[in-house]
Amino acid sequence: MTLPIDPSREADAFPLRRPAPARATAPAAQTGPTQVMAYYFPQWHIDPRNDAMFGPGWTEWDVLRGCEPRFPGHVQPKKPLYGEFDESDPVQATAIVDRALEHGVNGFIVDWYWYDNAPFLNGFLDRGLLQAQRLDEFRFALMWANHDWTDLYPACEPAPTVMLPGPNTRYHAERAFAHVLENYLTHPSYWRLGGLPYFSIYDLPSLIKGMGDVARTARLLDAFRERARAAGLAGLHLGGTVNFGIREPERLVAELGLDSATHYTWWHHTGSAFKRFPTVPYEDVHAEARDEWRRMSELLPGAYLPNVTVGWDPSPRTVAWPLDGDRGYPFTSVMTGNTPERFGAAMRDALSFVAGRGGPRVVTINAWNEWTEGSYLEPDEQHGDGYLRALRDARAEETDSTDRKD
Repeated sequence: MTLPIDPSREADAFPLRRPAPARATAPAAQTGPTQVMAYYFPQWHIDPRNDAMFGPGWTEWDVLRGCEPRFPGHVQPKKPLYGEFDESDPVQATAIVDRALEHGVNGFIVDWYWYDNAPFLNGFLDRGLLQAQRLDEFRFALMWANHDWTDLYPACEPAPTVMLPGPNTRYHAERAFAHVLENYLTHPSYWRLGGLPYFSIYDLPSLIKGMGDVARTARLLDAFRERARAAGLAGLHLGGTVNFGIREPERLVAELGLDSATHYTWWHHTGSAFKRFPTVPYEDVHAEARDEWRRMSELLPGAYLPNVTVGWDPSPRTVAWPLDGDRGYPFTSVMTGNTPERFGAAMRDALSFVAGRGGPRVVTINAWNEWTEGSYLEPDEQHGDGYLRALRDARAEETDSTDRKD
């Protein structure tokens, strides 16, 4: 789940006048093992709105299955090792949780959607994950994916048709927050960071545009915190995702009073690696990611949660095109050489990075199952369970290192 970055929605278009709140301060150091949270994209089950938009029984498995190679050596379509399945089935969700726990994933940050004052793609979360066995050992949190829902199935042009407008008015946001508070934030398996339920917002510029300015958006988030306290919670840990379209993320994080920020994917970093076309080596993007982790950790007034990305290939979401240059998402370059070994090296770097700095020891992964963006930990026919084993090995090395220090 990645949306086009539209400079016209860039947050710096709105003047920042609000003093930085005290809560957006340098984070305290954390002891104990690192928490690894993988993003989860839940469009692998039947949903009534998708039935209406694309026909009965449609899921994104249809899009994945239909992709063809675009250049020599291009591995498409991606094929799940265990075949296509209904993620909203509690039996399948239990298998997913088992696999995640056995390989060092502490929980999922689920991409959560809300359009026309109702949830969308909530079958995995409500009917699957929350009914899964071993949920008491697992954690989940939500990232509100508040962007426009566009026709990427597949996209015919770089500015795909908007099918569901982003819910970024005060009315829609308040209804979404009320639903989240009532149904998820007090759940015993909901992930807490610093003792507070973690909730992140994906498209900050669109929320600011919908609210009118940064100050109104900050007041909206303050009211959400107050509502959480009134419901018996100690507060909220509010995070946001940043990307290369936000020119001064440190100002935005401070003005909104966010407790932390992260990237959803390496494609959102500010480096130049993805300017190459049609492919970019994984090692080059990894090297830029290390620089971005350091830069953002020093820059932001709140905590920065570094991200490790498994891969990048949104080809299934495009029609065939001449590959004549980057046209914007999803018509982008493709990351190549993202072997399990190289992913494992990136994980070891990220685990070492968070262990050696102040702040929360958290690493996010893109992703558990972004199949149509080429970024997934789930086993496939090409690598088997190689990405999961690489993650498990990196975590075992982290444990050994911690034991030696003790």
